[in-house]
Amino acid sequence: MIDGAGVAQRYKLVTVAAKASVLRDEPSAALHDAASHLRGDPFQTAAEPGIALKSVVCAGLASLCLLSTPAVAQERLVAGMLTDVCLPYAARARSFEKTIRAARDMQFRRPTGDNAPLDDWASEIDLISSDGNWRIRLEEGSLEEGNSSVYAASCTISSRHASVRDLADLGRRAFRDPARWSTSPDNLLRWDRRTQRPEEHRLSVEVAAPADALPTMTITGYYY
Repeated sequence: MIDGAGVAQRYKLVTVAAKASVLRDEPSAALHDAASHLRGDPFQTAAEPGIALKSVVCAGLASLCLLSTPAVAQERLVAGMLTDVCLPYAARARSFEKTIRAARDMQFRRPTGDNAPLDDWASEIDLISSDGNWRIRLEEGSLEEGNSSVYAASCTISSRHASVRDLADLGRRAFRDPARWSTSPDNLLRWDRRTQRPEEHRLSVEVAAPADALPTMTITGYYY
């Protein structure tokens, strides 16, 4: 059983260091130093260490620097989507409801016209940033995998200004720590969190280019 409260507390400590690193444009050493003090299953802290945030956003998403929004604001936004929304949600450090609140704190809102109250059993939602550039989709539920089912919680980010190449570069920079993340030469658009118990749970990040939609980066936690 994953200790959600413990994960959230450890996550909070590292997120503070990560944000400070982004705002001061310092190397990611602060994040890794904080992460080095964490204990427990490495999957439980999958939302924290291994995310190199020193200048990931504008360096990884060059096209965003051309937007009217100041570059530093874009850095905060994209770093926040990873550290405050997607990773803690997929790692189950935050519930569906608390993740929505975290996104709302970053000025994300539901699309225009989608104002119906969420059902108590709702398991998916789309949210759009205040400038209209970024979209977050949260969803969770059971998936069929072979002869068994797996419970999955996923967070997908996309932008009308971010190409597959942009998102792939963001992924390479953010999940480049080989001690915590692995990637296959056969699929350079996917990163898997190293865990001691992959038969119980795993975390993956994948960039995709749907034929009829914007390119996406999806972070998914699988629970068996």
